[in-house]
Order: sequence, then structure tokens, then C-alpha cells
Amino acid sequence: MNITLRQLRAFLAVAHHGGFTEAARELNLTQSALSLLVKDLETEIGFKLFDRTTRRVALSQPGAEFLPAARQIFDDLQSAVRSASDLATLEKGQVRACAPQILACTLLAPVIARYQREHPKVQLKLVDTLLEDMLDQVVSGEVDFAIGPDRKNDAHLTRTPLFGSPFAAWCRADHPLAVQRHITWSDLQQWPLIIMESDFSSRLLPELQDAHPGLQLTPAWTVAYVTSGLGLAGAGLGIVIAPDYVAPLAGAFQLQRIALVEPALSREISVYRRPDRSLSPAAARFLDVLNEIVAGHP
Repeated sequence: MNITLRQLRAFLAVAHHGGFTEAARELNLTQSALSLLVKDLETEIGFKLFDRTTRRVALSQPGAEFLPAARQIFDDLQSAVRSASDLATLEKGQVRACAPQILACTLLAPVIARYQREHPKVQLKLVDTLLEDMLDQVVSGEVDFAIGPDRKNDAHLTRTPLFGSPFAAWCRADHPLAVQRHITWSDLQQWPLIIMESDFSSRLLPELQDAHPGLQLTPAWTVAYVTSGLGLAGAGLGIVIAPDYVAPLAGAFQLQRIALVEPALSREISVYRRPDRSLSPAAARFLDVLNEIVAGHP
């Protein structure tokens, strides 16, 4: 059975007006076109909907019994069409984004603020998680995508690079190195260092040792969270090594940036998604806003 929305609309209009003339005027159709729609519907359902005479048009007995169901089907279809339209035009929907704590507050916060201004009816959910748990949120389907540093991608998620964030040294303005625009990693050997254990030992140190086999960096402080490291540096307890994306927070601790060279190392920030799930219009627009802000387009 292949019943269309136009056929149901035609039937309901004729039933409402008790004739084809007013119904055709309401639907902006010719009477012949309207009659054809009703006839096609009768063919699909297998019985006559109206008893026609030269003077009047009245619902047949099966037509009268079919009328409540037709109204319900028509209302449900219209509701589904409106819902689909709302999703497509971002009048409704949901976006679930995930990011490690630092990127959640430095990168995603302004993206969320702009998106909410532009699309206030879309529901936004931010999952700020540990870096180690970021990809698990995507794999489990808890979020639509995750935004974070390059990670070992055992789940074979789709990874789309967003931007690169160079490592830098962050220190107080009264530190002797603060007058330098850039320093080498070797220059750090004589100063107390503050590092993030999870990233430094497993990834950053091996990269440095490949470039400088004799380089010895012994941290004075090892912390789990970047905010802790920034706080220690702000208290004058050392130089913290962190990517550029911590800049908004580093500024809050009144820390200055010194570029690190020989070698210049960076972390690539990417968007991670499940390849078997397409994005909703609302989620796709969120990533558009993210890319626009990263590109410097407010």
C-alpha cells in the first residue's frame, strides 16, 4: 500500500467541506486534480470513500469509519515532517561534545557560547574528561565526537586534524628566562621544571631523546593536571612545559610564554568520530563553528 500525504490531505479536505469545490479552492487545486487524488487513495485502500450524487457528496460508511484513522495518520505525518524540518534547520536537536579539561575551558567554551547564541533551541552537552578516557566516550556512543590531542587510536576512529599546538615554556615575568623570546630544551636543564607526568614520560621525553640523546631533564615537580603545573609556576616554583592551548589559563596565572626550539615539538589537536555514525545537522554545524573560531573568524 502506497498512501501519500497529498492523498490524505485531499480526502480530509473533501470530508471537511462536504464537496469538491470548496476543498479544491482550499488546496489550490483543480477539481479534476483533487478527484484524481481521492480516486488514487480509494484504489490504494480498496473501497469508496464518498457516495456522490449530482447534488451532494457524502462520506460512505467505510469512508466515515476510515476518517478518524486518516486524521491521525495525517497529523502524525505532519508532525514527523515538522520534526525533520526542525532538525535540518537547527530548530531542535542535540550536540554531545567531549574534550579534556583544559581544551574544554580554553577552546570549547567560546565555541559553545557562540553556538548557543546562534542556535538557542539546540541542546548542548559538554563532557569534560580525563585525556586517557576521551576516546572511550566516542567509542561507547556517549558523545558525538571528541576534541583533543593526538592519541593512540586503537579503536580506529576517524581523526580530523584541527590545529597544531607547539610546546612552550611558561614562567613568571621575574624569571631570568622571561626576557628570552625562545630557548632550547637544553637551556632548561639548569632550572626547576614542572611537567605533566602522563604526557611527559610516555611521549614527550622519548621525542626529545631521539633529537638529543644526551639531554637530561629532571623535573622538580610532577603533576597530573596542567592547572596544578600552572599554579606552581605562578608561585615561582619553576618553569612549566605545556602546549600553547593553555595560554588563556597561563595568562590567569600571569605567566609568560617562551618558545621552545631545537627541536620544536607540538601536539596536534584533532576531532575524533566513529566512522559508522553520521553527524546530525546540529553536530555538523557545531564543528563548523569550531573550525571558524580556530581559523580566527568570530
